[in-house]
Amino acid sequence: MHLLIPGALPLSNVAKDLLPQVEQHCPALVERLKTLVATVQELAPEHTGCTPFEAIRLQQLGYTPPAGANLGTGLAALHAGVKNPSETVWLAELSAISVGREGATIAHPASFEITTDEADALFDAVSGLWADRAISALPLNNRQWRIWLDPSASTRSLTPAAMAEMRLSDWWPQEDSLREWRRLLNEIQMVWHDHPVNLARAERGEMPINSLWLFGGAQGWSSTQALSATYEGLHTPYLQGDWAAWIAALPALSEHLGTLERNTSLTLTGQQRAVVLTPARKRWWHALLAPRPQLWNTWWNLPN
Repeated sequence: MHLLIPGALPLSNVAKDLLPQVEQHCPALVERLKTLVATVQELAPEHTGCTPFEAIRLQQLGYTPPAGANLGTGLAALHAGVKNPSETVWLAELSAISVGREGATIAHPASFEITTDEADALFDAVSGLWADRAISALPLNNRQWRIWLDPSASTRSLTPAAMAEMRLSDWWPQEDSLREWRRLLNEIQMVWHDHPVNLARAERGEMPINSLWLFGGAQGWSSTQALSATYEGLHTPYLQGDWAAWIAALPALSEHLGTLERNTSLTLTGQQRAVVLTPARKRWWHALLAPRPQLWNTWWNLPN
């Protein structure tokens, strides 16, 4: 059995302070950290095009990106449910862009909600902009539209969740093949700027839905393997940087781990990496010597 625990690797600037809390409130995890063998997997989003959590899930499903593409390009086809390898899949996700001292950034998708009524109204408001363009769109859910672009379209793909950790200026698509997409997006942003949906959201103190983030560009594909079980209890507090809530969620994780077999493998993810924990191979001398605790502190505080 294998369990994936997203958000289990806190940022290095708080990891040292959280370590005693983990030892106190999640003893079942600490016990496994001491006995399982750790393999650190570097999964920097700027290289993979997605978060470590997304990367692990794509790997588990058996996705292999085409030459020259990053791992995250496959997430668009996965979300769209496209398995036909002759189809190229782009998605545009409704996004909240803000401008601060560090420049423009996109909010993490987990940090805001979009209702069905809001999504429908925003799409209807710009549906006429597609006319006479070699671009078309179809909403898939409250957040994502499938986009059909010219076959020549190409750009570095970064998923919205990974983009939330980056500066927008570093990843804004500048390719000539996406010039028409940029023009269309500019028109969409102007329509949405003072749209009633966003005026109402502002009154409620919610983030405006003021842009779209384009990602994907790979062909459809079929999974060859199954996903492991996922424990989500730490994920939302981790994404929100709410470490008090993260600590409060530790006892429930400890209780859950207590129900699993001792040889269950774990994968913990954070901002830049994943750590895969697997049972040590049994050797004949293990029956003669007490097992040596794994030095899990050595990878717990690795810099981000």
